[in-house]
Amino acid sequence: MDTIEEINDTYFYRGHPNLSKIELLNVIFLEEFCLELGLDSISAAAILSGQPWLGTRAKPKGAQVGTSIVSKYSRILLRDARLPFGIQIPTPVGVRMQKSNKIAAVIARWVPWIGWASLVMSLHHISTRVQNKYNLIARPKDRIQWAAL
Repeated sequence: MDTIEEINDTYFYRGHPNLSKIELLNVIFLEEFCLELGLDSISAAAILSGQPWLGTRAKPKGAQVGTSIVSKYSRILLRDARLPFGIQIPTPVGVRMQKSNKIAAVIARWVPWIGWASLVMSLHHISTRVQNKYNLIARPKDRIQWAAL
C-alpha cells in the first residue's frame, strides 16, 4: 500500500488502516501538532514561567499572591537596571496597564503574553496545514470548507 490510499470508503494513511474521515483528520492534526512542537514548547515555557508560583514577601492590598520565576530571576540578574532618559514602557499588570522603566519588570510582565501570542500563532499554523493536507488527501465530498485561513 502507498502512504495514502482509499479502501471501501475508508482511508489508509501512513500505516493507519481503515480510517474514517474524522479519524484521518485527527491523525493529520496530531502529525502537524508534533511537527510544530518545537515552537510550542517555547510558548509553554514562556507561559508557565510567567505564572505566580513562587512565594514572596507581603504585597500591596489587591495584588496577586506570589511571583513568577521570570520575575524573580530577571530582578536578581538585572537588579536596578533602568531604561535611559526616564523612558517608561506600558506593561500588563492584571487587567490594567502600568508603566515601568525597570528592565526586569518589563521583561517579567511581557514574557507570558509573548508566550500566549506564540501559542496562538502556532495553532493558526497547525490548523492551516491540517486543512490543506486533509483537503489534498480526502475525497471531494469529505473535504472541509473553512471560512477563514
